[in-house]
Amino acid sequence: MEPRREQLRIDPEKCTACNRCTIACAMKHYGRVNPNLSRIKILEFHNQGLNVPVICMACENAPCINVCPVNARIRISNGSVVTNTDVCIGCKACTYICPVGSPAQNPYTGQTMTCDMCEDDETGPWCVTACQYEGALKVYEKDSLIIETARKQAGRLRRIYA
Repeated sequence: MEPRREQLRIDPEKCTACNRCTIACAMKHYGRVNPNLSRIKILEFHNQGLNVPVICMACENAPCINVCPVNARIRISNGSVVTNTDVCIGCKACTYICPVGSPAQNPYTGQTMTCDMCEDDETGPWCVTACQYEGALKVYEKDSLIIETARKQAGRLRRIYA
C-alpha cells in the first residue's frame, strides 16, 4: 500500500494547548469528550511557551509496523498507519520505536491508537476543523515542504532538550 498522500502540518508556535483538537478526535472516534481517548497528544513546554501537538506522521518505512509482534500495525487505504484492535495486545512496542512517540494508549483497552486522518469522513480531519487558531493544524499534500517543516520543528525540540 502506498504512503499517505496528505499530512497534517503542525505549527507549534500557534498552538495554545486549548485541547479542542484532542476533544474533536475523541468525539469523532469514541463519541466522548475525553482527551485521553484522542489520537493526538499535546506536549507542553511551559518554560519555552511552546505547545507541540504530536500526531502520527505515517512514515513511509514505518518502524511501528515491523516491530509489532502480532502484526497489529497496518497501513490503511489512505496511507495512514493504524492499529488493528482485533489483534493488538497493548505491548506498546510501536510507541517505543516511533520517532515521535505518536501511538497513544487507549486508557480503557490498553491498545494503541494513531491518526487515521478521519478516513471515513468527507469533511476531513476533525482536529483541523476544531482548531481555533488559523494555521496551528492544517492538511497539506505530503511533499518536500512538509518534510522540511518537520525537520525545522524537530530542530526546535532538540534545542529545548539540549
